[in-house]
Amino acid sequence: MRSTVALALVVSSLLVAGAVGPVVAAGAPIDADGTETSALDCASDESDAEPVFDDPDDLEAFVDDAIADRRAEHEIPGATVSVVEGDETVLAKGYGEADAEAGTPVRANETAFMVGSVAKLVTWTAVMQAVEDGELDLDEDVNAYLEDSEVEVPDTYDEPVTLRHLGTHTAGFDIALSPGLVEDGDDVTALETALVEDQPDRVRPPGETTSYSNYGTMLAGHVVEETYDTSFEAYVQSDVFGPLEMDHSTFAQPVPDDHPGELAAPHAADGESEDRWYINWRPAGSMSATATDMASFMRAHLDDGAVDDARILEPETVATMHDTHHERHPELTDWRYGFYEYGATDADLLAHSGGTMHEASKLVLAPEDDVGIFVSYNLRDDAAPPGDVVDEILEAYELQPEPESDADVLEGATPDEAGERADAVAGEYRTTMAPTDGPEQVVDLAMRFSVEATGDGRLESDTLGFNEQEWVETEPYVYHEVGGHDVLVADVVDGEVESLHASSAPMLAYEPVAAHERTLVVGSSVGVAVLGFALSVLGWIGFATWRRVQAWRTGHEPSEEELGTTSDDPARGSLRERLSDRLRHPPWLARAPGTALCVVSLAFVGSFLWGLGVDGEFAFATVPTPFRFALALPPLVGALALATAIGSVLAWQRGYWSRRARIHQTVLTGLGLAFVWFLVQFGFLGV
Repeated sequence: MRSTVALALVVSSLLVAGAVGPVVAAGAPIDADGTETSALDCASDESDAEPVFDDPDDLEAFVDDAIADRRAEHEIPGATVSVVEGDETVLAKGYGEADAEAGTPVRANETAFMVGSVAKLVTWTAVMQAVEDGELDLDEDVNAYLEDSEVEVPDTYDEPVTLRHLGTHTAGFDIALSPGLVEDGDDVTALETALVEDQPDRVRPPGETTSYSNYGTMLAGHVVEETYDTSFEAYVQSDVFGPLEMDHSTFAQPVPDDHPGELAAPHAADGESEDRWYINWRPAGSMSATATDMASFMRAHLDDGAVDDARILEPETVATMHDTHHERHPELTDWRYGFYEYGATDADLLAHSGGTMHEASKLVLAPEDDVGIFVSYNLRDDAAPPGDVVDEILEAYELQPEPESDADVLEGATPDEAGERADAVAGEYRTTMAPTDGPEQVVDLAMRFSVEATGDGRLESDTLGFNEQEWVETEPYVYHEVGGHDVLVADVVDGEVESLHASSAPMLAYEPVAAHERTLVVGSSVGVAVLGFALSVLGWIGFATWRRVQAWRTGHEPSEEELGTTSDDPARGSLRERLSDRLRHPPWLARAPGTALCVVSLAFVGSFLWGLGVDGEFAFATVPTPFRFALALPPLVGALALATAIGSVLAWQRGYWSRRARIHQTVLTGLGLAFVWFLVQFGFLGV
């Protein structure tokens, strides 16, 4: 249930040399003479936040230890951190290397990190500026703002898509696995072009179900550029980054050579620097920013839209942006505009995570306590997300409530009819973040959420055996995690569960899986088919080898009659003669498709598994050659399965081969049809 969704954000720097109090390091920024200098803007000695650490050095030491532990355990080359309290930046520090090969240190005020979907916070800040200016209406059909654009949202449903839907991820767009990445900076396209080329289908009515959408935020960014008749990047640079003096931040792709500061290099898991990919879907995640720039952005959102005399939003607009606009249930976390609620439902934390192919970031605000935290790594390791360090800092600030004790949860349990309700909830569910069209649908199998009733009114859940959780009902169809913060709510209509929603996953919902689509059914069908194909091929190879050995040992190759296989196969001779005879021989023609079906199906499976072993970049940008080969085979598999079925019918009608051979051909037909069903079900083969 605690599925990690990787996303990204953006911010830049506000630097005042010689500032006192907050800490900066790269170590620390280095002047031309090699000495360390402070580069933070303290803005004011006054802050509404109650300091948890008596001395900024204590906070620095705490964060130093937390980052050091992660870097040592997971070989993270570089990290950058900023912490703000009210209108003051109390920590901004870089750790390790911006580029492991070059040995360049991370400087909090100069080294920009790609922040992935944290950038969405800046995009929605820009949207809210346009709303504040009276240029945009959150409840207007977005097509009304696209009259001069090639982009048009189709009218799949009666209700149009609005900015409110885009801001709460309830527009109902299908999911695209590839967030518009390209290998060559010259291939970066205009935002309008990317929106047209990568437009997903609308698969759900707007305003009903949460399904995280990069495309939706990209579309919102395009609405901004259409409204102000300028590029999205230029607008943000002048109206967000400019006023906040976020001089090292940009959405530009590629980052211009003359851009201030330096860009941290992305790194692979082995610590080696990687080639950079470029993002076409810029409003959704192309932002690069320094820790000090991010501090300025956080301060603006904590201080009613202003940093010192620079204002980017009015207080009322900030309040609107931070308010809930799509409430799933009172006990669940929900989306604000750009932000999602984080942690326990009573924690009042706003957050966004960000992930590119090789970088990871997290930003969290505690508006009621005037605290903001930003952490970014130049390596993406799902075993060590930046959120772990963020959570440690939140706990140090006492902003993360302790999980309810088991006794507290059980005391709130509702035993009456709880068992019947648990039985109704039990089942297998798919996430709304899984694609619904094309071969990408197969990832759905890796994201299935399984729920079991324990018999005493409780539930147990897992995702493919991981993330195991236990739940107890505290009110009808509302379940609290035993020993944790999470809450699970079932949406029930006429006694049937239509969807599940978790507090830990505001970006998605879970929908029931039909019995014939369950993982066990699909896995069994594919597994038995592949096993049957493999055994058939091995049997044929073994049989042919045995015949050759027998011929070598006895000087006489057994005839078909002696082997009891068939009495009407073509006579043996040279390869050319045998092939020529077989092409004119109906029994052989009836058998050949079954043989080919086994070989081609195994080639599909082998290529697919081989592709999984290739660098996972395909999930973001490119499709490796093994996958391309695999994706070309399903039509051939379908044709061969049909031909095998026809061959089986002819064999029984006309008495081809031995009875045993006919039974084998019939079994292959069944296996082939089961395999074709899988290919159709998961979009590999269209019908």
